[in-house]
Amino acid sequence: MDFTKRSDTPELMDDLSLSDAELAVALNDIATVNKFLGGNKITVSGLKTLIAQHPEKETWTVVDVGCGDGEVLRYVASKFKDFDKKIHFIGMDINEKSIKRARAKSKDFDNLEFRPKNILTINEGDIACDVILCTLTLHHFSDEQIAIFLKKFENLAGVGIVINDLQRSKLAYQLFKLFSSIFMKSDIARHDGKVSIARSFKKVELEAISQRLGFAKDSIQWKWVFRYLWIINTL
Repeated sequence: MDFTKRSDTPELMDDLSLSDAELAVALNDIATVNKFLGGNKITVSGLKTLIAQHPEKETWTVVDVGCGDGEVLRYVASKFKDFDKKIHFIGMDINEKSIKRARAKSKDFDNLEFRPKNILTINEGDIACDVILCTLTLHHFSDEQIAIFLKKFENLAGVGIVINDLQRSKLAYQLFKLFSSIFMKSDIARHDGKVSIARSFKKVELEAISQRLGFAKDSIQWKWVFRYLWIINTL
């Protein structure tokens, strides 16, 4: 495996013809990984950072792009359950099967909704929000595609963008192989986890995207479990 550059190997879960049963097992495995390693805490931390910068705002709309079955968004919403601001969460994903599962699994949340949407074709008529969350979604796309939709996100998010994605490294790859062999049931999830790491980023690559798009105020921090938290201020 060559870790000097991003892989372009496709992920199996990006195939929209994947059956409901296969998708369910794979998504459950991904949820197990995130729960065990605490990766979703990074997204919560980023959102809290942006909200803390604007104490005057009483209501917030937060959109999660590439939301899958809503596992991350439910986690985030639960962490803001007793928050003194009103927050409405919207999940978007191109896979209608995932959106159907997200709606079914989120019935206990009255501030969550889910919409089928391709983030490459998203426009101002689709969302009006304060913050866009992008958790483990960025690496699914090429650099050119990332540049297209991040520029759109800059215009759509009134306050900022929170990106939580993987660091590409040989150590992360080897540790995932060991972890997945013990804790994961789905061959699809095992395959896609390794591909995800190979498709992910070095910090210098994220910095290059930021410079290319001319983001005036952003920060990129390395986080445990081989992640990067990239906060982009748009206000």
